[in-house]
Amino acid sequence: MHEPPYGVGRGYTFKFVEGMCVSNEPGFYKEGEFGIRIENVIMCVPHPQHEGFYMWENLTVAPYSRALIDKDMLSPADVRYLDTFHAKCLEKLSPLLAGDERALAYLQKQCAPL
Repeated sequence: MHEPPYGVGRGYTFKFVEGMCVSNEPGFYKEGEFGIRIENVIMCVPHPQHEGFYMWENLTVAPYSRALIDKDMLSPADVRYLDTFHAKCLEKLSPLLAGDERALAYLQKQCAPL
């Protein structure tokens, strides 16, 4: 996020509170060649294991393209995160695609465990 007053980093003093929704926009840019950025909406929620602390819940429900994922570059924690996220996408989106076999098959392929 980068639209004031919100932000994470030095110089930002805005306090996030439970229920606040913001965008998370990580990206990578190789000057003169290409750039890629994903943008997810996230919500501030209480951390289930650390009272008084918060974490982000990803509200965006769209699987990442498997063609853009190089599993060899991911840590085991990254793979677990993606597999859990894709399971959530499959659970939430499958009922909406029940009448479209082609779309449902595509979703299932994109959401299969890495």
